[in-house]
Order: sequence, then structure tokens, then C-alpha cells
Amino acid sequence: MPMPTRFHKERALRAAGVPVQPYPLPTRADDEPQAVADRRFLDACAAWDAEIDRHYLQLTQQLPATLPSPDVQAFLDRCAGQGLKAALADLNGRVPHRYTALYRLEDAQLKNVELIDKAGELRPEFLASVPLTDSFCQFVLRDGAFLTEDSARDERLDGHPYKGVMVAYHGVPVIDGAGELFGSLCHFDVQVQPLSDAEFAHLQGVAQALARVMPGKAPTTP
Repeated sequence: MPMPTRFHKERALRAAGVPVQPYPLPTRADDEPQAVADRRFLDACAAWDAEIDRHYLQLTQQLPATLPSPDVQAFLDRCAGQGLKAALADLNGRVPHRYTALYRLEDAQLKNVELIDKAGELRPEFLASVPLTDSFCQFVLRDGAFLTEDSARDERLDGHPYKGVMVAYHGVPVIDGAGELFGSLCHFDVQVQPLSDAEFAHLQGVAQALARVMPGKAPTTP
């Protein structure tokens, strides 16, 4: 399925009644250097894009309340009884991928919350914290999902530093209990790995269910 374009996201938000700010226009004060005005305009465009992505992701997560599937309920029960790590280990056991991980987005960095490694090795430092712009998770947060079983052959990743390095990646966004973007849930591997439609649907179901166990941001007090 093709990923939604910026136009489609904006149209979907307007159709849902979500207020969308006009796209920023370049401005320049009389005494302002052109380079400064250009930088300010680019920053405004990036902020506008980020706001559209945030609202669109929330819109796509606002699904009618339904009971979780038996498999997703089993994940929640495992979480409640033995903790998130044990539940993620069960999730990893369903797929061929070496790794399954939950990441939290903090200040343009993806911070690892839990990482399951079938090989049982200690978490490498480069997977503990990843700049958003260097990760495949950036596409998850932008488009609502990102799936590639062989990044070396994926033209969408041309020029990306991890193309062909992190080979298989299947990830979906996670929304916290307050309805805000928490981060991403993903299966990945350094070898080519497929993910069936059924397992992708289960990954999405688990990600949605995680809102029940992921706390929202604490309210800011004056």
C-alpha cells in the first residue's frame, strides 16, 4: 500500500475537522540578512510538517473501541503478570527477526525501552539511543508504518546510512495513554526477513494495546 503524501494527510485532517495552519510563507525584515530569513523559513516549514505528521498519526490511531484479539490480550496479560520484557520476548518468538524493540522518542532521539535479541547478547550501544534522522523509525513516525524485508534493495532508502546495514525492518508507531506519540515498536534484523500480513496486523494490534500500559506525559505544573 502506498504511503500517504503530505497532500493526502492534510486533506484527511481537514475532512476530519482538525484545524490545519496555512503553509508558511517566506518573509524578510528590511534589515535581515537573506541567509537568516531563509533559515527561519526552512525551520517554519519543518515545524509545519512535524505538526501535520503529529495530528495525522493521532487521527489514524483514533479507531473505534474494540476488544483486543486473543493474541493481543495474551500480550497484555503477559505484560501485567511478568512485565514488558517477557511480553516482548513472546512477540519476538512469533517472527524470524533477531530483534524486537520498543523505542521512546525524546528530543529527536529514539531511546530504547526494551530490546529482545534472539542471540541473547548484551544490547550494543548503537541500539541504545539512535538519532531520529539516522533511524528507520523516522519513516514510521512520518507515515504510520515502515516495512522492508531487504533494505539493500529498497529504493526508498537510497542515500540512507543504514541501507543494507539494518536489512529487515518492520515498525509501527506507539501512542501513549494520553493520546500522544510515544515512539515505535519494531522487528528488525541484519539479514533479510519477511513479515506476514497476519504478523504485521498483530504488531499493529500490540502497538495500539500498549497505550494501556504506556503512561502519558506528566502534566506541567506552574
